[in-house]
Amino acid sequence: MLLYREELAEWERREDIKMHITVDATNDPNWKYNVGFVPAIAKQKIKSADDAYAIVCGPPVMIKFTQPVLEELGFSAERIILSLEMRMKCGIGMCGRCNIGTSMCARMGRSFPWLN
Repeated sequence: MLLYREELAEWERREDIKMHITVDATNDPNWKYNVGFVPAIAKQKIKSADDAYAIVCGPPVMIKFTQPVLEELGFSAERIILSLEMRMKCGIGMCGRCNIGTSMCARMGRSFPWLN
């Protein structure tokens, strides 16, 4: 199941975004995106980090192995945006598990609420 399907479709249509949706495995014969592990796909697809941001959403273990690859490809820490779902527990900001300083990331509503 792909979350935020409509939003991703909108981003895919934009000319200023190069999006590489990736799953590690699929049985869906209609899947039109990448299949494989994200670090390897990143090495294949990313030609330059110049004037670019990397936005990564997924489980903590995937993020752990993808971040060093992005840095190797030339992305600075300020240009790598990682999802915060690994900090979620209740999902609505009541338990306090999602705190980053005084902010509760679960109350933001989405992983990347600042993207339009």
